[in-house]
Amino acid sequence: MSGDLPRPRDSLAEATPYRTDTHEAEVRLQSNEWTEPTPLGRYLSPADLESAVINRYPDIAAAKLRTLLARRWGVTPEQVILGNGSNEVLLYTFLVFGGPDRTLLVFTPTYTMYARLGRLTGMRVHEEGVGVPYTLDARRVRDAVARVRPDVVCFSSPNNPTGGLIDDATILAAAETARVLVLVDEAYAEFSGHTLLPLIADRPNLVVVRTFSKAQAAAGLRLGALVADRRIAALYEAARLPYNVGALTQLVAGRIAGDDAALGERVSCITRERGRVAHELHRLPELEAFPSAANFILFRHRTVAATALHAALLARGVLVRDVSSWPDAGQSLRATIGSPAENDRLLDALRGVLAERGR
Repeated sequence: MSGDLPRPRDSLAEATPYRTDTHEAEVRLQSNEWTEPTPLGRYLSPADLESAVINRYPDIAAAKLRTLLARRWGVTPEQVILGNGSNEVLLYTFLVFGGPDRTLLVFTPTYTMYARLGRLTGMRVHEEGVGVPYTLDARRVRDAVARVRPDVVCFSSPNNPTGGLIDDATILAAAETARVLVLVDEAYAEFSGHTLLPLIADRPNLVVVRTFSKAQAAAGLRLGALVADRRIAALYEAARLPYNVGALTQLVAGRIAGDDAALGERVSCITRERGRVAHELHRLPELEAFPSAANFILFRHRTVAATALHAALLARGVLVRDVSSWPDAGQSLRATIGSPAENDRLLDALRGVLAERGR
């Protein structure tokens, strides 16, 4: 018997797994999560656990949860597509609108899963380098769309990893051509206070992605959603895996979605702490920090490589994300805004590293 293995598509022959920082650290500010514990007991009572059964498949349509989210977002339930995390609904985008002989356009640096999923589905991927600071305008977007002629354009707004909000006109410049699907990833929208959801009614080629992993403090729940024109949503629904949102996820997500007080407190805390951390970073002349409308801040040392600064912070017990390997991100680090105590640890660690280097 031959020792040869089945051969993947040529475009996947050298694909590698997606990885995040897994170093042990006392303060973990690398993944843009809500950093304080969110116990399931906050949303589930003993009676819930007795009445929730798992021998049957969950509601395949997740009708109750979709109706609740649709009401909150000002759309109809049929416009809402749910996924096992927002990455799943991103994948559906590329399964439906991607594939060989199709082109994805992204403006880098941005969330690397867009290019990754584009390549996994066989697309040509054009990464239009913007760099840091991330200055993107409608003229540049129109020029890139005319030149690249993409089938799909992805934006993250606020942009990950740079943190800034992309203005509506810039995003809508990509949607001027009806054949182009424009995906707007609003993972951090609650922290910016801005959304393009109301614009879908007049822009049927615009889709918006949301997640429970950030402001809803439920990264471990794995729930994401995509909102689209009902005709586009029907295409997603045809590609969606059956029973992809479990019964407990549906139950807990419904409780979280109705907890406006907790959401407001988290957003207020992050907004306040983000301003404080930014102020302190700007007081360190060796660092350059960039404006953020999200729950993280991008910064870099003016002369020291990101890998060296990352390692020095980790040695002091603080883990941030080194994004210097992301296309066009430069020598940048991204730090989640955590609790006040965690943010103090980050700032103290930075001051200690800078003082040591200045000796």
